Amino acid sequence: MTILENAEAGDGLRERKKAQTRRAIHEAAYRLVDEQGFESTTIDQICHQADVSSRTFFNYYPSKNAAALGLSGESLDDGAATRFRSASGSLVDALCDMIAGGDQFAARHLRLKRLVKRNPELMPTLGSLMTAARGRLIDLAAERAASRDEAELAVSLVLAALALTVHSTTESDLPSAVRLRSSVDAIVAVRNAPLRSAELVETVA
Repeated sequence: MTILENAEAGDGLRERKKAQTRRAIHEAAYRLVDEQGFESTTIDQICHQADVSSRTFFNYYPSKNAAALGLSGESLDDGAATRFRSASGSLVDALCDMIAGGDQFAARHLRLKRLVKRNPELMPTLGSLMTAARGRLIDLAAERAASRDEAELAVSLVLAALALTVHSTTESDLPSAVRLRSSVDAIVAVRNAPLRSAELVETVA
C-alpha cells in the first residue's frame, strides 16, 4: 500500500469514527429528550450517556437542541456530497438521491416529526438549521448547475417536495428517493392544473 493509500485509509477511518461519535451523541440526546422531555434534559446527561466530554459534544453540536434533532448546522454528509459531485443525469434527480438516498431516511424523519411534536420548543432550532442546510445545498448544487440561480430553484423545488413527502400520510414501499422524485413531479404537474368551472363552483356553493 502506498503512502497516499495509507493516508486515504486513515482519512476514511477518522471519518467513520467521527460519524460514530456524532451518532452516539444524537442517539443519547434523542433518547433522553424523548423519555424525560426537553427542559429536563441537560448536556451533562447527554455527555454521560454518550460517554463523551462536554468539549467533544460542542465539537459536534452547537446545542442540546441540535443534538436532539441530529442536525449540526455545519456540514453535509461527506459521502452524500461526494456521490452528488460524481452523479449523472438531471440536477433535481441527483439532489433527490443525495437527500433521500439513504436506507434510513424515512425512519429518521418520522422520528424527527415525533420528537418535535412532543417538544415544540425545538421548532425554532429546526427552522434555523433547515435554513442553514438550504444554503449549503445551494452551494453544493451550484457546483453542478448551469448557474447559481438554477441551483437555488432546484434546491427550493426539492425541499418543497421533501416537505410534501415527509408530511404525507400515504404509505409506500418505494425507496425514499423515488417517492421524493414523485413529489417533485406532482408539484411540477400542478403548474398546469386547470381551474374548476366558475359555474360549477357557484352551483356547489
